[in-house]
Amino acid sequence: MNAATVIVGVIVLAIFVLAFRNVLKNIISGKGNCSCGCGNCPGSSICHPKKKEANEKRQGNL
Repeated sequence: MNAATVIVGVIVLAIFVLAFRNVLKNIISGKGNCSCGCGNCPGSSICHPKKKEANEKRQGNL
C-alpha cells in the first residue's frame, strides 16, 4: 500500500469517528440529531415541551 493512501484513510476514519462520537454525545444528553432546527418540525413540542407544560405534566395538572 502507498503511504499516502494509508494517511488519507486514517484521516477519513478519524473524521468519521469524531462525527459518530458527536452524534452519540447528543443522543445521550437528550439533544436532537437534526441540525436544521426544530422551528418547523411538527414533533418539536414532544422533544422540547414548554417549561410550563412540562411542570404541569410533572405535577399531574394536565
